[in-house]
Amino acid sequence: MEYIAKILGEIREMFLRLGFHIEEINGEINYVYNDLYCIPHYIEHIGFFVEYADSFEQAKKNLHEDGDSYRLDIGEVVILDGLEKEIRKNIEG
Repeated sequence: MEYIAKILGEIREMFLRLGFHIEEINGEINYVYNDLYCIPHYIEHIGFFVEYADSFEQAKKNLHEDGDSYRLDIGEVVILDGLEKEIRKNIEG
C-alpha cells in the first residue's frame, strides 16, 4: 500500500508541476487547469488512471470520464511517464 500511496503522491505532484491548482468539488479533490478537471485514482486489478471532466458543471455533476489505466506491475516510471503524456495531451486539446 505504501508503494501505491507513493505513486499517487507523485501523480498529485505532477499535476501541480504542470500548472494545475487544487479545487474541492462535492468533497472530491480535483486538479484544475483552465476548464479541465482531473481526479487521479488507483483501483486494484485496474491500476492507476485519471478521471477527466471538461468543465466545472461536468465536474460538479461528477461526469468525469476515465483516461487510460496503468497497471501497478508495469512499474512506477512507466506509469508516471504514461500519465504525464496523457495529461499533457488533454491540456493541449
